[in-house]
Amino acid sequence: MPDVGIHRKGKVDLPKLIRKIMRDKTKVVGAIGCFIGVVRGVSKSGERVRLLNYEYSDGAVKKLKRIAADAEKAPGIERVMIHHVVGSLRPGDEAIYVVVAGNRRREVFAALPKIMGRVKKEVPIWKKEITQTKEYWAHER
Repeated sequence: MPDVGIHRKGKVDLPKLIRKIMRDKTKVVGAIGCFIGVVRGVSKSGERVRLLNYEYSDGAVKKLKRIAADAEKAPGIERVMIHHVVGSLRPGDEAIYVVVAGNRRREVFAALPKIMGRVKKEVPIWKKEITQTKEYWAHER
């Protein structure tokens, strides 16, 4: 069963998610992998980033559940967790956690970029990048 959520900064962390997936793993799990999305301190144009403001719509959790459920249908994948942080984040802050438990590392490692690709394309979460000189929605660039 997918484990997903949208959280304010400080309300979710990787150690808590790892403890939970370790506690809930089944006997067929032989690998657990994770992806942590971190706020970069430099924009694509090379400017220093001061903040990223993440916003989301009501449909975000539903989309995260669908992505996680689809990933859990893949051969060798047992459990998927996707937790996104919203609000104002500074460079170095953790913005998203994806944790996957599966039978073997091959399946787990293959699942992580597929899940993140879908999150970026399908989930209604937007980020406004605030640099030293300007601010803009990242999807507009």
